Amino acid sequence: MVHASSTSRLRIALLGMLLGGMFGIPSPGSVLLAADGELEFTIVDSQSHQPLPVRMELNNARGKSVRARGLGVGRLGGHFYLSGEILLPLRRGGYRFTLDAGPEYRTQQGHFEIERRAEDAKQVEMRRFANLAEEGWWAGDVDSQREGNVLPLVAAAEGMAYAPTTAWRLVEGKWLKTDALARRPTKETDPVALDRALGPLAVATESPGGDLLLVAETRLDSPPEGLASANNLQVLVAARNAGLRTVALTPTAWELPLWIASGKLDAVVMLTRQSEWKKVDDDDPNGRPRARSFYPGKQGLTRWGEAIYFHWLNAGVKLTAIAGSGSGANNSPLGTNRAYVHLEGKMSANAWWQGVREGAVVVTNGPLLRPLVGGDPPGTTFQMDSGESIDFRMALNLASRQRVEYLELLKNGEVAAEVRLSDWAKSGGKLPPVTFQESGWFAVRAVTENRGKYQLALSAPFYVESPAGVRISRTSVEFFLTWLDELEKRLGQYGSFSESDLAMGRAYWTSKLEQANAP
Repeated sequence: MVHASSTSRLRIALLGMLLGGMFGIPSPGSVLLAADGELEFTIVDSQSHQPLPVRMELNNARGKSVRARGLGVGRLGGHFYLSGEILLPLRRGGYRFTLDAGPEYRTQQGHFEIERRAEDAKQVEMRRFANLAEEGWWAGDVDSQREGNVLPLVAAAEGMAYAPTTAWRLVEGKWLKTDALARRPTKETDPVALDRALGPLAVATESPGGDLLLVAETRLDSPPEGLASANNLQVLVAARNAGLRTVALTPTAWELPLWIASGKLDAVVMLTRQSEWKKVDDDDPNGRPRARSFYPGKQGLTRWGEAIYFHWLNAGVKLTAIAGSGSGANNSPLGTNRAYVHLEGKMSANAWWQGVREGAVVVTNGPLLRPLVGGDPPGTTFQMDSGESIDFRMALNLASRQRVEYLELLKNGEVAAEVRLSDWAKSGGKLPPVTFQESGWFAVRAVTENRGKYQLALSAPFYVESPAGVRISRTSVEFFLTWLDELEKRLGQYGSFSESDLAMGRAYWTSKLEQANAP
């Protein structure tokens, strides 16, 4: 431990604050420095006073990201990770830092100045304002490629319980290793000891028809056999037969209507790794493009994916949306996009996926929502009798480091009520009632004031069913039939699907149209 001496010439100012936006990537470029002085940081939880893993961004006076020997681990873009203590050997000058411990802690910012031969020690307290795991909500990011030897620390610093990192990618028929197969975690940072499910547990396939993620429950030191020459639907069937979880990596994937029709998908990533594409408003390179007049600008692609999600819900498809950041494939921190899954018992990979299957999920790239109706989480189905009218009232816990612009109650994909935060607070955390006389679904959405991207939290639906059965919208089914018409024009342009696959998909959606009981 380095202690501050009476002759120390190090000046520090710490500014703890609740930030108004997401963690930002610093200016391009970095500076590699030799040391003139040293500062020892200890970062602790303000309540337990125990060392706390954090993500750190350190910039010099010109705003350049600083690199120094031994400066944390898991560097990605302009940030790196600390286990709770670090000795910073730095050149003379002024520095600014940002410390984060996931979205449930307040961000700490500050600055200090190093002079020659300076030595000092400083403890920084991180203040938690929400603890979702204590409420039974466990965070997962299904799309990452972080190195195996640093993943436990990265996951702990970001508050992630589940991170099945991708070990292999199938590109143009060839399997490529990712950084997730780096050294195994040491015994001291074993994921099991940290009550987390982590590691190289997934493979991803990439094709013009869309990208798939296949997740195992044990470490994948080699890719599954027989997938390299298969088309996407064959991959889904083979993966399910092998006991793997199957995920569409974007909601816009060209073949999504076929994958839904196959019944072999476990989930779809709605909040995606969009930041790795050329521009934030690009279309999915392997997906159906949006109508930019309806979904313009930087928020357009995420809103388009959300609209597709609402269409499959309105078509009577109970398929859960989850989230993934692409961390490691891009410079986003792990958990930038995350899915919180509500569990009644202990956290495990199997329990987390069971929660996904049941729809007990909230996806977010910002605010933290925990909605319950009568004590039940999203995914719950409420039964009603014919001719009955029922009001459902949602209790909601909400916390956010970003300023929330509005809360919305959604009914069958449309806004049923917009709620002022002051009115929500006055009601004791309850939202206005939403009324049903027939089958349908409802959910809650919180949207921030961030204009640079669509920053939101969205719950999975609560379902209402009458004796008439699940609500099936004719408009939404026709949306997917039109999609199939567009897909058919691409038959033969690549070998990802066949005429028989297309016939299977058309039969499924045509059957849905015959069952339609709503506009």
